[in-house]
Amino acid sequence: MKNKRNLFLLALIVPIILLLAMTWKPLYTVNTGETITLETVPVDPRDILYGDYVSLQFAIEEFSKEDLDPALIKEFSKHDTGKLTVYAVLQLEEGDLYGLKTVTHKKPSDGLFLKGDMYYYGEHNIDENQMYFANFLPDRFYVAENTGMQLEDLSRKGQLLADIKVRGGFAVLENVRPK
Repeated sequence: MKNKRNLFLLALIVPIILLLAMTWKPLYTVNTGETITLETVPVDPRDILYGDYVSLQFAIEEFSKEDLDPALIKEFSKHDTGKLTVYAVLQLEEGDLYGLKTVTHKKPSDGLFLKGDMYYYGEHNIDENQMYFANFLPDRFYVAENTGMQLEDLSRKGQLLADIKVRGGFAVLENVRPK
């Protein structure tokens, strides 16, 4: 009888521990991370099921060859297709706005950086005008019911800034505001 009670308690406690463990990294980032501001670029969202939200794409997620680490370009030549974990090294530009310094496939040992994924396909003839894309940040910011239209319009015009907490490459989107 005692053994069944212990198994029952274990069955109750394990899911609770798992749920709490899933919230640890975002909560730790919010409490101890550094707040940065990034510029967004226009996107037009529509989704009835998710409620009101602003769809976001960030300026640092689109970059040219000059922003790529030469070692990352060599990494492209090793594979035809796939997903590659990359890191966006950030630098303070003007005021409190951060921008992209470089994109590398090696985790930086210090400074502000974001961890993300980059997909690539086929042969890579590195063209000077070619643009590259990576996903570093959450792409949706949920807002209160019937309050998203102004932010959505600003998003389409590229006139939004996002306040983000960053710690160890992990990011939590805190706020979206007009430029």
